[in-house]
Amino acid sequence: MKKTNLYNDNHPMLDMKTGEQVIKYGQEPKPQPLVSELWAIRGHCDELRAQKISKRANLPLQWFDKIPSLNRTKGIEKLRAERGVLLLRNRTSAFIDQFQHPIGRCSKFYKLTAYNNCNFWCEYCYLYLTFRNMPISTHFVNYDKMFREIISFDKANIPDMLRVLNLGELCDPLAVEDITGFAEELIPFAAQETYKTKLLFLTKSDNVDSLLNIEHGGRSIMSFSINTDKVYQQLEHRTASPEARLIAAKKLQQAGYEIRLRIDPVILYSTWKKDYIDLVEKIFVFVKPERITIGEYRPSKGLASHISSRFPYSPLLKINSGLVNDGPKLRYPEEHRLAMFRVIVDAIKKHDKKIKIALCKEDVKIWKNLDMQINGLQCNCLG
Repeated sequence: MKKTNLYNDNHPMLDMKTGEQVIKYGQEPKPQPLVSELWAIRGHCDELRAQKISKRANLPLQWFDKIPSLNRTKGIEKLRAERGVLLLRNRTSAFIDQFQHPIGRCSKFYKLTAYNNCNFWCEYCYLYLTFRNMPISTHFVNYDKMFREIISFDKANIPDMLRVLNLGELCDPLAVEDITGFAEELIPFAAQETYKTKLLFLTKSDNVDSLLNIEHGGRSIMSFSINTDKVYQQLEHRTASPEARLIAAKKLQQAGYEIRLRIDPVILYSTWKKDYIDLVEKIFVFVKPERITIGEYRPSKGLASHISSRFPYSPLLKINSGLVNDGPKLRYPEEHRLAMFRVIVDAIKKHDKKIKIALCKEDVKIWKNLDMQINGLQCNCLG
């Protein structure tokens, strides 16, 4: 299988901070905030909470009777229209429910949905497909309902390993923390009001300074999704850099939070082996994570059209053509998955032979071929 060169002359580079296409001849684009518009729906939004967020963000609150239609063309304009907005509204369905993998390659973990979608611009993001009919990022502001559900969950008869609420399945829960202040309220609430439940924040943000001096009681786990510099530079637009994420992880670890990492999605390209070994080296310079979970690039079959409408020159479109069918997903052929996982697992074990390592949503035979124990799973999303 031919490895893709992520630096492709036909793929216009994006500026990581602005999300703008890099302009040649020294012209610099004007920096744009991650969120430029704050929307709310009349009659379906906690008005006091929305006003509080508006004041914190220093953004005017735009009220609508219904969500405006987004009929943009393609590329950057489409991204800016979808992910430059944060919609505030109440959640009517349950905040907490159980995730079940469609073909059984994952333990049934619990997720807490405080946001739908994400304001970052990662090219491989599966949320483009998940929220294809509602592409605007949404924050649910009826916290009282959420808090009641968390207390009920804490009292429920649930196995200990499942007493983790994953906030990162349908969003990045810290991407817009500077705007919402949501985690600043949720973390102390869990510390004071729960006895068995832990929160799991999965993020590509370094937006953590406001969380360093609040009471967390050891009830919040901070998990950072991390990748190589090349993957970040080419595919993870407007996120914090890998080093910035590791610096944030170090700050949180020093503040007493449990730190976990995800190396995901692993992508094969011309210098992948050296780059992922270098990434592991860098990880242990900054933090000693409790767990590391590894996952490959595994897009749903319908994701390519959503990538191409936003990133028409994405190298992922070429990568997809070399993947194989595996249920509802596309994956690298088995021999390539084994090779990439073995390189990363061996690099991790050079630093810490006892560290908990898991594979994300991977076939049992891959675990066995790597001599990894699947019984008593110690994955990112579990207790």
